[in-house]
Amino acid sequence: MSTMITGKLTIGLLAFVPAGLCQSAATITGRVVTASEGSPIPKAQIHATNSSNGATFAVQSAADGRYVLPALPPGIYVVTAEFPPLFLPFRSESVQLEAGKTVQVNIPLNDEQLNTLGDGGSFFVYLSSDHPAPRGRAPRTREGRPDLNGVWLPALLQPVGDKPEPLPWAKELAKKRSDGFGKDPQTYCLPGGLTYSGMFFEYRLVQTAMMLVIIEPDSGNPTRQIYLDGRSHPKDPNPSFMGHSVGRWEGDTLAVDTVGFNDRTWLTNDNFPQTEKMHVIERFRRPDLGHLEMEITFDDFGAFRKPWKLKRVSSLAPEYTEVLEYVCTENNRDIDHLVVK
Repeated sequence: MSTMITGKLTIGLLAFVPAGLCQSAATITGRVVTASEGSPIPKAQIHATNSSNGATFAVQSAADGRYVLPALPPGIYVVTAEFPPLFLPFRSESVQLEAGKTVQVNIPLNDEQLNTLGDGGSFFVYLSSDHPAPRGRAPRTREGRPDLNGVWLPALLQPVGDKPEPLPWAKELAKKRSDGFGKDPQTYCLPGGLTYSGMFFEYRLVQTAMMLVIIEPDSGNPTRQIYLDGRSHPKDPNPSFMGHSVGRWEGDTLAVDTVGFNDRTWLTNDNFPQTEKMHVIERFRRPDLGHLEMEITFDDFGAFRKPWKLKRVSSLAPEYTEVLEYVCTENNRDIDHLVVK
């Protein structure tokens, strides 16, 4: 675990704390767990902010959920924790620190599904955990390209760089959707769209010299076709849930350009809207046998001030893993039980 410090203090301060100051400093420690089962949550971001001067200390939880914030000046602190996008933020006010003493602050995080059995905290921890993957060099096709074929395990998308900056109308709509507990299009058995692709369920990539096909029925997304035959986009593409995609190889990276989206899906768990102006660039890389890296750049000047990025690293699924058929409309019981403000 590494600790960083912001505000009026500097990162280097912790490395050069005099012995006398260490004896007068305080420590905050504890574990970050799911509120329902008590399962450890790794990689959660914990912050301790001094109420008097605003100095903020930060640390990330370890694989067993434990964290330590050492060498803190005595005082009163606000302790916060978050693990976006699937857990609700935690906040503890007025944590009193005395010189030379350790205070334990355990952090139970409620998931956004409000601890629904089988569809909540433990499942979300699984999605955020590192999975065992085979080692070795990435295979190549007969054409000498990286071979992306295989079934890949789900993984959460993580932000890259600055956060999305929605335009005022898009920000207001996203808040309205969130206040309504996110009764999103998927509850009506509609596709989840690009930001939900590969997030919750296994997905299969089928690659040929002329096309890359992405199959992920559990996400509700239709089978996606990415053309690798050198064609261009249609001049006036028919707006669709997954858009029109063409790809080209840039060395060992497959760059996929997609346009022609409709405005009927929601982006990320922040419930952002998208417009028909959206343009997406995805970059697929297979750095080794067991991992698939993907970076997505969203450029939608109809809803956002500037482009923004997300990334995902998926592990290769065990050989026996299959992508099974899923039909939402056969047994859609959720919608009648969802509460909307």
